[in-house]
Formats: sequence, structure tokens, C-alpha cells
Amino acid sequence: MRLNDIAILMTVVLSVGVTITEAVAGEVPATKVTQEDDTGTNPAGFANKFTPFYTYTELENGLEVRQLMLSGSIAFNKDVSVTYDLPMGEEIDFSGSLAPAPTVSGMGDLVMRFLVKPPSMQFKGSSHIFGMETTFPTANDPALGGDATIMTPMYVYVKDVQITGPGFIALANLYDFDLFKSAGEQSVSRYRGRYFAMIPLARPGPNLLDGLYLLPEVQAVYDFERDDNEFSLWIAPELGKLLSKKLVMYVKPGWGVIKDDLTDRDFTFELGIRYFM
Repeated sequence: MRLNDIAILMTVVLSVGVTITEAVAGEVPATKVTQEDDTGTNPAGFANKFTPFYTYTELENGLEVRQLMLSGSIAFNKDVSVTYDLPMGEEIDFSGSLAPAPTVSGMGDLVMRFLVKPPSMQFKGSSHIFGMETTFPTANDPALGGDATIMTPMYVYVKDVQITGPGFIALANLYDFDLFKSAGEQSVSRYRGRYFAMIPLARPGPNLLDGLYLLPEVQAVYDFERDDNEFSLWIAPELGKLLSKKLVMYVKPGWGVIKDDLTDRDFTFELGIRYFM
């Protein structure tokens, strides 16, 4: 069975039954961490979640991308988690780009992650997480994804901090490289840094302004395959609200701060929910 067939089969199985994505195994039962990590944003949390979201991205060259993402998470035990992100509906609009072309739509590439939280590397107030992310070329059109299988080893450090209340900082370090690719496909070799800070704004409660939080994210990307203009920087402050113990809604606009390449992000917008299973 080819890698594409395996990826599609996994997608079907996961979509109809099990939800998988960003939860990371912890050292206490899943139900307890769910109560402590109500927003579902702490990568050191431990909870089964379903996290669908919509994203809009405008690149520096004028190209527009719209995606309906199906994401989720499941922890197999207190130390191991697997995750997925699948663009079930993706549309790329070339009309405003430097080289106008017809709009393309369909399914994008599947991304899955295997995450481990070694018990010996967990301390009071801090966590060390290791993982491997894999991007499978499941897109039904070459414009929606590359014809390459990309592997991404990752390391995440999480530290509990007090800002306006109990929060955290998370530093995620990822390195992408192509494991398999078709002839003519560009090689992949890049570092991605994702840095977060949780800032609670209000305690959970029944009022409109209760349960609010701010989660700024900074992404730094260094592409080793470019001759020049290798670096890009993007910021996105997530504003969310805890609607109930099982449901969080959030909005996340983002802006490119350093855009040295025409394919870098200029503006992004994300709207989604996190539902604890």
C-alpha cells in the first residue's frame, strides 16, 4: 500500500470515529488535567479534544488560502499522545496574486504528530515534551499541497508562570525535512519556532466577560533552502472564552512582521472551538 493510500485510510478512520490532536500526555489522570487546563491551550495538558477551525491566509504575493480544518486529540496513556490536522476543505484563490490563475479547491495535506512526555523530565512547574510530526501528501490537487512526505522532529518546553493569574509560556522548536518527494519537488529544510504565553484575563463565570484569556503566539521560520531572504516572523494574539467546562471558543488574527519572501504570510485569521470529549 502506498503512503498516500495509508494516509487517506487513516484520515477516514479518524474522521468517522476517533479525534486526535494537540493534547500531550501528563502525569495525572486526563479528567483532572482537563479541569486544571480549562482552555485546552497548554501543550502539557492531558485531554481528549475535538478542535475544528476555519482559517484565512493572505500571502505577500496576494494569494489567498481558505481552509476548514478538522483537528482533535487523544491521549493513549499518561505519557503518549497522537494528534492530527486535516484541511477537509481548502481553497486557494489566485485572482489577486502576481500570476493570476483559476481558483483551486479540495482536500489538503494531512498532518499527524506523535508526542511523548517522559515522566523523568517532568518537574513541578515545568515540562519537557518530545515528538515527531509527519505531513502526508493527501491533497487531491498539486496546488493544495506538495508531493512530499515531510518529517518534523520537535521539542517543546513548558513553564508555569504567574502573569495576570496562573498561566504558562511554551517554546516549541521544530525542524522540517523531506523524507520522500517526487522528482522536481523542492527540497525541504527549515526551522520553525512557535512561542506562546498564556495570559488569563478573567475567571470562568456566567457573565459575558468571564472566562476570557489572551494567548499571543510568535512564529519564527528560517528556511535553509533559500539562497536569500531566509527568515520570516509572524505574530498572532489568540483571544478566547471559556463557554463551559467542555467548550472554548476563540478568534486569532495574525500579521506578518518580517516578510522577506513573496510566499510569507501577510495577514491571517482563525476562528475555532475546542470541545473536550
